[in-house]
Amino acid sequence: MRPVLFELGGVRIYSHGFFLVLGLLACLAILVYEARRRRWPADEVVPITLAAFVGGVLGARLSMLLFAGWDVAPVVFDYFALFDPSIGPGSILGGIAGAYAGGYLASRSLGVGCTCDAFAPAMALGMAVGRIGDFLSAEDGLGKETTLPWGVPVPGVDYLVHPAPLYDAAFNLTWFGVLLALRGRSSLRDGDLLKIGLAGYAFFRFFVEFVRNNYVLALGLTGQQFVCVGIVVAIALYFARRNRPTVRFAL
Repeated sequence: MRPVLFELGGVRIYSHGFFLVLGLLACLAILVYEARRRRWPADEVVPITLAAFVGGVLGARLSMLLFAGWDVAPVVFDYFALFDPSIGPGSILGGIAGAYAGGYLASRSLGVGCTCDAFAPAMALGMAVGRIGDFLSAEDGLGKETTLPWGVPVPGVDYLVHPAPLYDAAFNLTWFGVLLALRGRSSLRDGDLLKIGLAGYAFFRFFVEFVRNNYVLALGLTGQQFVCVGIVVAIALYFARRNRPTVRFAL
């Protein structure tokens, strides 16, 4: 593992923080490209993006109260820790939910249509890049013990573990390509691509949680898995209700 990536002028550059920033920049680059391709005006995209960013930061922090319990409250509410490059901002799932809520509220307050589909491939690529930092810093011990040939060693244990962040990175890179391929479909209305992107990641994340070291909340499932189920069910119900045929009665 390599928690400290390199030193620059005597300043330690942590792998977690470095790849987090790199992931955000990758996300922003795709977002800008997609916004221009779709010809969305900057006076709509900029405030929605800023609202999504703020919502993502808040969601990432506050969701830790669900995923890790109230014992982490002192860290969660210490927002100065956001600027500590050696630790992360919080939960990715919470960040995604918060970003979605922030962007949605901003678009509604501006009275504009949904510009959120540009976020779908952008978020996938950003998470793929950011997970590399999680792997190098051995975040949460990476994963559970395994005898598979690609198991990796981590400090403090004498067995190999699942490189769970790399599973996540590989999925998100693949999902990024899938979402790019889907973005031109005329059958996908405003916001559909982002919903598909969120549902796909939540579906994957539910299963990868079984090899991670997160806290089991109930029924043998982690808090992250309950959130994943909620996301998939909510999006499935949305599409089912929207696509339900309208029955007309003649008088």
